[in-house]
Amino acid sequence: MPDTPIVPAPSEKPDLPHEWIDVAELAAKNLGLSRTLAELSPEHWQLVLASVTDRMRLRGASLPVGWRRTLARQVGRATGEQVAAHVVALRAKREEIAAHVAQELGLGELATLNPIDRATVDQQTDETIEACSPDAPVSAECSDADRTMRRLLAEHRALKELKPDEADAH
Repeated sequence: MPDTPIVPAPSEKPDLPHEWIDVAELAAKNLGLSRTLAELSPEHWQLVLASVTDRMRLRGASLPVGWRRTLARQVGRATGEQVAAHVVALRAKREEIAAHVAQELGLGELATLNPIDRATVDQQTDETIEACSPDAPVSAECSDADRTMRRLLAEHRALKELKPDEADAH
C-alpha cells in the first residue's frame, strides 16, 4: 500500500459570500418582515430560504451543500442542534424544580410517584415557575421559597431568557 498522506477534512464549512446575506435580507424586506434574520420565526425563515434559493439560481449561482445551515450561522440563527439542546436543558431544569416540589410536598422521589401525585407535582411546578417569574401579572413574593428553590427558579429563568445559541456558549 503506498504511503498516501491523510489530509484532514476542514472542521468548519467556509462562509458564503456576503451577497447571500444581502439576498436574504432583501427577501425578508420584500416579504414585509420587520425582524432581523436571526429573530425570524422558523416559518418566516423558511420563506426567506425559498426566496434565497430562487434568487441565487436566477443569478446563476450553484447552491453548495449545507448552504442553509451556513447562512443561518452567518446571520446568527441557532442551529437545530442548539435549539434541541436548549429545550433539553429547560426540561431538565424544570424536572429539578419538580423534584424539589415533590420533596417539599412530602411525596418523595419523582420516579416513585403514582400518576395522580405526579400530576399534582407538575401542576404545582408550573404554578411555582409562573408565579415567581418577573413578568407574572401579580408580582409574587417568592421569599418563602427556600434557597435551593430560589436558585433553581433563577437558573430556569436565565435559561428561558437565553437564546439557544447563547445557551450553547454557556
